[in-house]
Amino acid sequence: MKLADIGDLTTFRSSGKVRKVGAWSYYDNDDLVRVVYHYGTEMGRFHWESFTDEDATDAVWYFVPTSVGWGSASDQQGMNKILKEFGWCYRRNGGEARYERR
Repeated sequence: MKLADIGDLTTFRSSGKVRKVGAWSYYDNDDLVRVVYHYGTEMGRFHWESFTDEDATDAVWYFVPTSVGWGSASDQQGMNKILKEFGWCYRRNGGEARYERR
């Protein structure tokens, strides 16, 4: 598995297992949330939301940042690979790590 595959939410499994990709890991829970970690620090969560109760065809995944981690280059590179399709990017120029919407 590649790091970018963490952002591929078609692989969502609600089995409750932690899956590792090098120093990165993620956990899919029963509430349709994928939690992403880098060296044990929670970096963000992907939430699944359906806007109607009858049909999940309108469902979307959205990202909620929870931490910028240590602000390292590996934090930045990893999160940018994971967030490639979600309209977010992780920046750390100007001495400040942050997430930005594209």
